[in-house]
Amino acid sequence: MVPTRRRSPLLAQALLAGLVASPLPAAAASFPPSFQFRSLETPRITVHYHQGLEAQARLAAALAAEILVAHEARYGVHLRRLHIVMTDGEDDPNGFSTPLPYPLVQIRAAAPSGTDDFGNYEGWLRLVLTHELAHSVHLEQGRGVVGFGRKLLGRAPYLFPNALAPIWMIEGLATYEETEGTAFGRGRNVDSHMVVRTAALQGGLPAEDVPAVFPDHWPDGLAPYLFGEAFLRDLSGTYGKTALPEVARVHARQVIPFTDDWTAQKVTGATFHSRWEDWAARSRNAAELQVERLKAQGLTSSRPLTARGMEQTGPHFSPDGAWIAYTSRTLTRYRAIRLVRPDGSGDHAVVERNGGDGLAWTPDGRSLVYDQPETYRLFMTRSDLWAVDVASGTRRRLSHGLRARDPDLSGDGRRLVFVRRFSDRSELWTMDLDGSDLRPLAAALPEVQWSGPHWSPDGRSVVAARWSPGGWLDLVLIDVSSGALTLLTEDRARDVEPVWTPDGRRVVFRSDRDGVSNLYALRLEDRALLRLSRVVAGAFQPAVAPDGRSLAFVGYSARGYDVQLTEIDWESLSPADAFVDGFPLPRPVPEPASVESRPYRPFPTLLPRFWSPYAARLSGEWQVGAVTGGADPLFRHAYALQSYAGLGTHRWNHQAYYQYDRFWPTLVVTASDKSELLAAPPEGGPSDTERTQQVGLTLTFPLARSFRSAQTASVAWRFKRERALSGDPRGSAQLGGLEVAWSLSSARRFAYSISPVEGSSLRVAFLKEEPALGSDVSLGKLTADARTYTRVFGESDALALRVGGGATFGTSRFRSSYSIGGFPDSGLFDVVRTNFSVLRGYPDNAYSGRSFAHANLEYRFPLAHPQRGYWLLPGFVRHLHGAVFVDAAEAWSGSFRGREIKTGAGAQLGADVILGHGLPLTGTVGLARGFAGDKGQTRAYLRLGLAF
Repeated sequence: MVPTRRRSPLLAQALLAGLVASPLPAAAASFPPSFQFRSLETPRITVHYHQGLEAQARLAAALAAEILVAHEARYGVHLRRLHIVMTDGEDDPNGFSTPLPYPLVQIRAAAPSGTDDFGNYEGWLRLVLTHELAHSVHLEQGRGVVGFGRKLLGRAPYLFPNALAPIWMIEGLATYEETEGTAFGRGRNVDSHMVVRTAALQGGLPAEDVPAVFPDHWPDGLAPYLFGEAFLRDLSGTYGKTALPEVARVHARQVIPFTDDWTAQKVTGATFHSRWEDWAARSRNAAELQVERLKAQGLTSSRPLTARGMEQTGPHFSPDGAWIAYTSRTLTRYRAIRLVRPDGSGDHAVVERNGGDGLAWTPDGRSLVYDQPETYRLFMTRSDLWAVDVASGTRRRLSHGLRARDPDLSGDGRRLVFVRRFSDRSELWTMDLDGSDLRPLAAALPEVQWSGPHWSPDGRSVVAARWSPGGWLDLVLIDVSSGALTLLTEDRARDVEPVWTPDGRRVVFRSDRDGVSNLYALRLEDRALLRLSRVVAGAFQPAVAPDGRSLAFVGYSARGYDVQLTEIDWESLSPADAFVDGFPLPRPVPEPASVESRPYRPFPTLLPRFWSPYAARLSGEWQVGAVTGGADPLFRHAYALQSYAGLGTHRWNHQAYYQYDRFWPTLVVTASDKSELLAAPPEGGPSDTERTQQVGLTLTFPLARSFRSAQTASVAWRFKRERALSGDPRGSAQLGGLEVAWSLSSARRFAYSISPVEGSSLRVAFLKEEPALGSDVSLGKLTADARTYTRVFGESDALALRVGGGATFGTSRFRSSYSIGGFPDSGLFDVVRTNFSVLRGYPDNAYSGRSFAHANLEYRFPLAHPQRGYWLLPGFVRHLHGAVFVDAAEAWSGSFRGREIKTGAGAQLGADVILGHGLPLTGTVGLARGFAGDKGQTRAYLRLGLAF
């Protein structure tokens, strides 16, 4: 039998991973199997959509044609064809763009609620398409030598220089174009300005290296968008409207990657580092002047109830006023509903939640109703309503797949009002607290969005915010008995988050009408609009105390959002200033595309779009070859092909990878035919060469999924033939086996985690080798692996425990089916010397046997969270950490002897880094001592990734 060796990675698979990078989780069925897709094809744009989205798809095709022409004219780029995929599988509005394998945009059709980070907008499809098509045009560019390379090699992944720009350039540019190309956009959003202004005032304005990636600390995912847009707007204001297209054109010629400062020198005469410092200084000066003006008008005083920063949101007073419930998101734990007293004491968690910040108390103060997203029917994400007992933390689900959010409970505790989302709109619905008697309260036309409904104290009406096309975000009063609607505000200010005062005389809400998000009160008897707050940063999500004398709200600082409390003198409130609408007029909505639709056909898009030559020295010889790959717009089909000539073996080698991801299981097929030098030949003698032919089929079945855990089963068949070609008298060997595996995982890590810090995982697998399956042998191999993680002393440290083992059944001559020593380097299918264990302080595969068992205990602790790079060099250090560990393992044939267990211990240092602005890696260096006398050593190691 030919011994198993450490395998080299398939280059084609590595390139394919970059080729079809997707924001969707890597799991079976990229889109729900129930989605039936069709396509609309216009002269340059193809929109793929599933049932229920045809009207939006036709509008998207027309909008994209208009927007694409404008972007192309500005940036001097022409796209031959753009593919747009529209889906409605997640209750989370977003978009995604990639130039590979061709210009492709994905859009989640569910529109924002009006209180999202997007700010106001004239239309969701126009906003998201303007942003994503700016990406398409920006990333598409390849000029000079790069452009010539595209003519020779096609759309090779490394021939897109702008895709390697810092993230603040990529997202900031698209956010800038989103603003210039629409009536609103985040560049005009006062809350985006708030983030930049407050950072400038409080010393939190980052250097250019921080938003070059998505940093972990606040404002985390928003940083590249908001700081990038503000910087690029300043650059455009200084150097003219052509500055950004010129930056894109110059950078698209860069043969050497990550030479962003050379681009800046050519366009602006100085590095981005210098220009960023200039912008930061101007931002601080402008922020200080604005604050002086605000202070002159008198600022609202308040006291903080929380001080965590990040997102402490959605305060709600209990019916007796003794507690304030709110939602907390931090860097180290799940989002949670917490309670705090109005004096700031007694802060404690009630229950964890997956997302959302909507809350409502039951009238008796014993329970809270809230919304959160959850996995629905394996492949979708839907927001539903839950109730939690405040004293015990016991939860119960009130709805299933209802797409419900923003709940509020009537004063008698019987009826819930909430927002129900649909693919093209949202509506107000009501139901009983037990989930029965579901009925609409305020239906909506397509594109209309509702948010923040609240019952009046007498239960006769509901107030809510309604977004209408064109950017009209107004407060509306709904009569519960008749359904009649009454507009309370009517302008393009962003009037949201309405709540009632206890006497029912006023509606308190948040508005950006004065250029800063502040709180206002609308007196219903005479429709007088009164100012409640004047703050430097912003005030959000008001909640009036039951006695009407105090107001909880969410305030902002450079650390994020925190709950604050202020007192109210209702009689001394001053009138609000009149709103001045300085926003551009919305663009006319084009006529939807009228072309006929057809069933989705993936195969025309699967033709290879590139080929890439490569050369590498592996297995003692030079290998020269080429690789290609492709995928369809839905990622149902993805493939990679690799062929290369071995200059030592003088043979052609081939590898292929194919993934089919349409139905419940994901199918992966791999095939290879490779020849490899086993040893250097004697001078003038023949090469010691081996040929390996292999085919593998794997089906992966997701069994259960939630936001907290996943359960998966897989079935895999593999056939492998190894044959000596020359210089090797050992002949050939053949393996054919079927592997069945089951896994369950709830392990979880967070933004500031250096390891999984809670949860566990379990995997059990059985391999059957049998002549009927193509094998020379008949045996079975069973393995199990369990891991658990828990915090010990802090929020980010972890005690990690791993135990596992395996046994062999059948052919008795297999005395070395498992091995231990060093780090894992094989899989169950390897049959001979399969190494799953971690046993540091010993040579690789030092011991072997028919059975094995192992255990590892590591205490992992953070050392620092630098969150820094250096200028725009392609390296960013996220976390530094250390660990101390103890390993134990044994491999045996026959009887197990406890005294022969091999043990080792040691320590390691590690770093979590981001390379090239987008590739996360963990590197560790350690020193271990093995205590078994025959092979135990003091060994240093350097590796990628944690031990487990």
